[in-house]
Amino acid sequence: MIKGNRIDLVPAGLDDRQDVYNWCFHSETSKSHAGPPDYPDMHIPSYEEFCEDYADYFFTGSAPEKGRGFFIVHNGETVGFISYCCYHLKPQISELDIWMSCEAHCGKGFGTEAIVLLGDYLHQTLDIRMLIMGPSVKNVRAVLSYKKAGFAVSDAPMCDYLLEDYVDEYGDGDYGVDGTVVLAKTF
Repeated sequence: MIKGNRIDLVPAGLDDRQDVYNWCFHSETSKSHAGPPDYPDMHIPSYEEFCEDYADYFFTGSAPEKGRGFFIVHNGETVGFISYCCYHLKPQISELDIWMSCEAHCGKGFGTEAIVLLGDYLHQTLDIRMLIMGPSVKNVRAVLSYKKAGFAVSDAPMCDYLLEDYVDEYGDGDYGVDGTVVLAKTF
């Protein structure tokens, strides 16, 4: 567990993966990043596809050099999920991804604190020197939260942070070159 001021980050387990998937792609917060009406061309992955992207190690801790997922917990209640991923990036860079479990938990600073807390943890334990995030340009609320957590819009495109083997797959960002805001934070 990673302890913060108002929230804690608790490692998620394999039995939690279905809930994490549902929060991301089948909840009231999903509209902020995937599916109609704002993202009609954004494919909603099946649970099986999600499991390919969020491999077991995100939920077992068996490969911390690749990534890990955590529940965001406030006063004993799980309010969201945050993960880091490094396997596809140049050395000492990690990408963060985050979503809240429902709208009632948005706009309260839980996500911003989780981003700062996880980033500091990664810097201290894995010697991560840079964090990146790649939300949609349409997700203004997320971009504002990330800026509050110390991120700035990057002049570099997503492909500049990737290992060469992953440029074709991830180089345009999740929302395409023009639809993805690349934000970075250095330590």
